Amino acid sequence: MSSLKVKCFTLGQLKTNCFVITDKINNNCVVIDPGEDPEPVLRYIKDKTVDYILLTHSHHDHIAGLNEIRKMTGGLVAIHHEEAQWLLEPNLNLSYQSKNPIVCNWPDIVLYGGEVIKWNNHLIKSIHTPGHSPGGTCYLIEQYLFSGDTLMEGVIGITYGVPYGNREKLKQSIRNKLFTLEDGIKVMPGHGNLTSIGMEKRYNLLPNVKSFSRD
Repeated sequence: MSSLKVKCFTLGQLKTNCFVITDKINNNCVVIDPGEDPEPVLRYIKDKTVDYILLTHSHHDHIAGLNEIRKMTGGLVAIHHEEAQWLLEPNLNLSYQSKNPIVCNWPDIVLYGGEVIKWNNHLIKSIHTPGHSPGGTCYLIEQYLFSGDTLMEGVIGITYGVPYGNREKLKQSIRNKLFTLEDGIKVMPGHGNLTSIGMEKRYNLLPNVKSFSRD
């Protein structure tokens, strides 16, 4: 039986899912995509050791709580190298029009895709899935896939209106990288309900659509 416990917090106006994965044996954890208004997350992790803060991409709704959680926990921040600079630039992380533009420090770990991070007795695999954004990254931990805005229940991430979005790359990422995983893998998306690889292979038609009028 797995020693992992996964807790989902839905944060901010865009209802972004932030996940905390706790190893119940060691009471240490990994935080994925700390969004805005992270107070519930901060309360939940206050008695835990945070080893890693993993970012699926650097859009503002996925990083708005990063500075607070990083300062409180000292967790090591990881993101794909193509979006490391975006953490420092509000015009790229799309917070430039807000009252408080987001500027974060440089990440501790810069990924290229395919890395495996050993965490306790678990392995965290990074899967580079560009399309919604150039550095989009999913994280596979045991039977859980944390998919950010790459793959969600019944839909895929938007590619219009975001810097360097590319729908063809996104469809290729899903078909060639995510849909090769086992059907039983649980998909923990950046927005919306939890799903599975098997369900999305059967019912998510968007990766196979050839064109969209707005793209």
